[in-house]
Amino acid sequence: MACSSPARFYENHSKMNPITSGTGAKRSKYFIPLIIGAIWNLVFGSLGLFNLQLSNSLFLNNVTPEAKIIANQIWWAVVFLFGIGYGIVGFVNHKFRFFITIGAIGKIALFVLVSYLWLNSTATDFAIIVATGDLVWAIYFIYFIFTTKEYGFL
Repeated sequence: MACSSPARFYENHSKMNPITSGTGAKRSKYFIPLIIGAIWNLVFGSLGLFNLQLSNSLFLNNVTPEAKIIANQIWWAVVFLFGIGYGIVGFVNHKFRFFITIGAIGKIALFVLVSYLWLNSTATDFAIIVATGDLVWAIYFIYFIFTTKEYGFL
């Protein structure tokens, strides 16, 4: 949708059911859930980045070789970065929506993978609980994408 002026652009993009923040600025109704989603990813990403031994013991039933540890660190860095992306989308809904689209796909894929690993006794019970939490976030992200489709999917 092309906008003829910056004022028209703001008018079209400020209608996402605003709520008022403590500073009086209007925030979308999606602000709080997206910030909680950001915190979810930042907590687990930080755990993997800064205490990989604890992370491995929480999520895996056996010790992994060095190559898998490096891959695990990269994985947690991506989780952490997506947490930042969700926070950005929480503050400015119509920008950087690709974080939500890609995040929903990734969270569903993670749930499927961890479910398979859990059924084969490779992943821990804690891992399947976290993956189920990610599935819940994926469902919310899909809801967000479709209820704000006027901004496009990316």
